[in-house]
Amino acid sequence: MKTASDEIKACLAAESMQSCDLYTLTLADGTVYRFANYDRDVTYGGNTYDHSKFVFKRDQVKLQGTPTVDTLGVTVYCTPEDMLGDVPFMQACHNGVLGDSMMLLSRAYFVNGECVGVLPIFSGRCEVSSSGGLAVKLSIKSVIQGLAALIPIRIFARQSAYANNNGTVTVSSTDTTSMVIPLKPSGNVLVRM
Repeated sequence: MKTASDEIKACLAAESMQSCDLYTLTLADGTVYRFANYDRDVTYGGNTYDHSKFVFKRDQVKLQGTPTVDTLGVTVYCTPEDMLGDVPFMQACHNGVLGDSMMLLSRAYFVNGECVGVLPIFSGRCEVSSSGGLAVKLSIKSVIQGLAALIPIRIFARQSAYANNNGTVTVSSTDTTSMVIPLKPSGNVLVRM
């Protein structure tokens, strides 16, 4: 459930209400870019969202109540002159600049042209699905995507390796079975039994 401020609630009840999407792209190195799908720049909370770069088209946000990885499809339309820092956006995607980046989709609400509030809608890790021509298709996967990984609870294997503080070592040849217990979604650790 999303919590809206009193200003946003009043805006939703107003007849002259307008809204737009805001995109915050945070690269792995911490660099932050902000974009607005609007006819002018949007300033809110000390941040300015640029409207002059890129055109964004997103899929409908679908959130599930069951343990699934929610995904948002975003298509970014750009020209060779549209830059991400010092590099054209399309080239940045091909160079892997968006690897491990995060995107936050928010909705800004306006009354009489004044932004009265921003409501976060969806956030997740960016993956470039395809790029070419004037469009880059991004798949934004919820940060809980690690929970959907198919990691076995226990694996029994002969003479497997396990990690300790000094590096990776192998179990002795007299052991016939070892058990692997995943301690975190990104890696497995073999525990000698």
